[in-house]
Amino acid sequence: MSEAVVGIAFAGVAALANVAGGGLVLLRRNWSRRSLKTALAFAGGFMLAAAILTMTPESIHRLPQWGAELILVGYLAVHFLEHVIGGHYHFAGDQHGPDRVVSRTVSSTTLFAMLVHTFFDGVAIGSAFLVGRGLGFAVLAAMILHKVPAGFAVSAVLLAGGATRLRAFAGSVLLGVGTIVGSIVLSAAGPVAPYAIPISAGTLIHVAASDLIPEVNEGEGWPITATVIAGGLVFLALKLLMGDALH
Repeated sequence: MSEAVVGIAFAGVAALANVAGGGLVLLRRNWSRRSLKTALAFAGGFMLAAAILTMTPESIHRLPQWGAELILVGYLAVHFLEHVIGGHYHFAGDQHGPDRVVSRTVSSTTLFAMLVHTFFDGVAIGSAFLVGRGLGFAVLAAMILHKVPAGFAVSAVLLAGGATRLRAFAGSVLLGVGTIVGSIVLSAAGPVAPYAIPISAGTLIHVAASDLIPEVNEGEGWPITATVIAGGLVFLALKLLMGDALH
């Protein structure tokens, strides 16, 4: 069996970690508003750390001349879509409806950004196994560790955007599919691929720092703030533990 096929097979294993994380939303039949805010607090901290600690440096590395500018473009594009095109929602108002905590624009943007991120997870796994199985297993271990909370984070945001539990779970399945596809195509995604990373980094920074974190903290005390910090520290700990294997 070729190393490329081995890489694709183990990308499927990593994809299951996304699915396992998303499966956590199925464990509770009814999610209270408080529970959703707690889940979103963790998701906000986790995704902010992912964007700043991995996607931003990778953007600058791949596109030293335009990486930072495209991060800003991604951020401003989401800001425009939310406040001019889609309309933004706030916890303080009644615009969400009974089952919605964030706007569908926010939840859709989150899914897009994390799909790009997980696509390049697959690229990293496939590329590592092409170099050698030792490196491949090291990268795979890193991916599994961070994909469980990533799958949960995306599913939580989709659930807060009004999706059913099954549709929220399906979002984590899409992340897993993105990982497998990334492993299949590797770095041959074409000249457009490097530009997707900084744009998605900018969108993720906006969702985490300008949407989720300010709103979950609105009218709340230290437990929600501590949960945001915990989400960020979880990703930071994984990055320190796995080093360069975590992309």
